[in-house]
Amino acid sequence: MLPPDQTTRAPILESIEGAATVLLAAAGDDAPPSVVAGLAVQRFEELARYLAQLIGEMGVGALFARSVASARSTYPWLAVTTSSAPPWVALRGAMERQAPPAIREAFAGLLSTFIELLARLIGDGLVRRLLNDVWPQVSLQGPKEST
Repeated sequence: MLPPDQTTRAPILESIEGAATVLLAAAGDDAPPSVVAGLAVQRFEELARYLAQLIGEMGVGALFARSVASARSTYPWLAVTTSSAPPWVALRGAMERQAPPAIREAFAGLLSTFIELLARLIGDGLVRRLLNDVWPQVSLQGPKEST
């Protein structure tokens, strides 16, 4: 069970906002909502495919559903899906109805929430290694080690 204390944030979250920006950079600054939303969903799918090998599709689905529920307090337009369709379908639909800056902000927020939940379960160091495997183009620096 996750600890109820929401004030303690995983150290990895310090670098997630920058990572989110890098992950959506391929869409370009002037991209229409459909392109930015499509890339955001693609990034979540990449992460989900990798994590499903470790925690199963149901585990990934549960973490994602919890992340969406939590992020909806900031982004009320995020879709909650109860259908058997992958959650990415509803996410993409909800994102495509927003302006690109809102999509980028929500992607960063949702990714941060997802990573925070995952870090609570398996630890910051393992999450950092997993994310570096999934997205090697993103630098997720760990805390400085003392010598």
